[in-house]
Formats: sequence, C-alpha cells, structure tokens
Amino acid sequence: MNLAETPPNSMPKLHVLIPCAGTGSRMGLKQPKQFESLAGQPMALHAINTFLSMPEIASVWVGVSEENKELPQELPKASWPKDSRFNLSTTGGATRADTVVNTLKAMTKAGIDQDAWILVHDAARPGLTVEAARRLIQAVTEHVYVSGGILAMPMADTLKLISPQNPQCIGKTLPRDGLWLAQTPQMFRLMALTEALEAAINNKFEVTDEASAMERAGCEPLLVPGEWRNIKVTYPQDWALMDQILTHHSQKKENQ
Repeated sequence: MNLAETPPNSMPKLHVLIPCAGTGSRMGLKQPKQFESLAGQPMALHAINTFLSMPEIASVWVGVSEENKELPQELPKASWPKDSRFNLSTTGGATRADTVVNTLKAMTKAGIDQDAWILVHDAARPGLTVEAARRLIQAVTEHVYVSGGILAMPMADTLKLISPQNPQCIGKTLPRDGLWLAQTPQMFRLMALTEALEAAINNKFEVTDEASAMERAGCEPLLVPGEWRNIKVTYPQDWALMDQILTHHSQKKENQ
C-alpha cells in the first residue's frame, strides 16, 4: 500500500502524541524552546502542522504543562491550530515518560481504542516530512506481527568513548556496525505503550524514548530509515541549521 496514492477514506486511522512540556534548558532560552519562534512560527507548530496536513491522521494530541497552555501571542502565527483534530491537553509531567503516559490516558478517556496506533513525536524535531512519517506508517502497518517501529538513521560517524581517567580525552573507539540513531515518530499501540511506560516508571527504569520502554517489555520494534533533516534541536547550532532548512523549504513552497 502506497499511502501517498491511497484515497483518504481508505487510509489507516492513526493518532499523534507530541509531548510538549519540557524546559529545553540546554538551549539557554528564556522560555521552553518548543515555544520559541523558528522560521516564522513557534517550533512546536512545524511538526503539528505536518501531521495535520495528513488526512490519515485522525487526531493530534499535544501534552503541555498547565503554565504553558497558551502560546506567546507576540510570536508570529502564535495561535494553536483550529483544526478539529487538534487536542491541547494539560497532561505535562515531570519527565517525558510521565507526559506521554498522562496524555495516553487522556486519549483513552476520550474514547480512542486501546489498539489504535499512536505516533509519538518530539516537538523539538520540526524538520519531519510527510514522506518520512508515511514511510514509518507503511512499514509498521505492512508487518502484521510487529509491535511497532521508529524512524532512525544508521550511525555514520566514528564513535568515541571518553577516558574514565580524563573525561576530556578519548578512551577508545567503539565499532559503529549495527548502531542506529533513534528519531521520532515512534509508533506503537496505545495500550501496549501505556503499559510498557508505566512499568518502566514504576520500576524506576530510565527510558529516553518510547522504544526503550517497549524493548524492556520484550518487544523488538522495526527500524525504519529516517531523514537527516529530522534532527532533534538541542543546541544553539542545531537551531541555526534548522532555521535555514525550514526557511528554505517555506520559500520553495511559496515559489511553486
């Protein structure tokens, strides 16, 4: 099934969850980075609007903290989307895992089926394309027996481990064969993901993404090739690069 060529009424129905309650402290900004203006609009809106442009997405849920439920109105295009599929939920927690679990429970309470596919995506990955998201959806839905899957990129750089004696020096070089850099979206069934994350939280396991929780539950998610532009904006240099990419993309669309 080619999703790009499939009629909207026959596409699989999916739901998106974007945890948006982080502080973004490593950026050194005055407010959470997801609400800072990037290429003309708050960073979080780039990914949100990408998903809302896809007719196969049944709903988009954004989990925010109570104090951040309003976008700064002084920013360009700073209002939340008016699309009926958009849901702003004050389900932000102390950690990413808490926010995702809280939002999954809100989705369940709203009537979303426990077997529905959920795509969890980082608000700090504004470079996601529709093509990459559909590549993940197609790969996961075509494999009947998989628990889910994630976008990821094979490791291209040489990997160094710091010296235990001197953290500023190289201890040794690690083989990169078989190593991938995880991206998002990460796509799993609603109830399975909720249970996996709750188990990780209750057992005080550190989970940095949804796939790691599913792995602890005994699953082996698919690795689906992502895109280099789907980087996570973490440091100031990432911000400048992504601003250039998104601005160029926007100008190219306007000129078409």
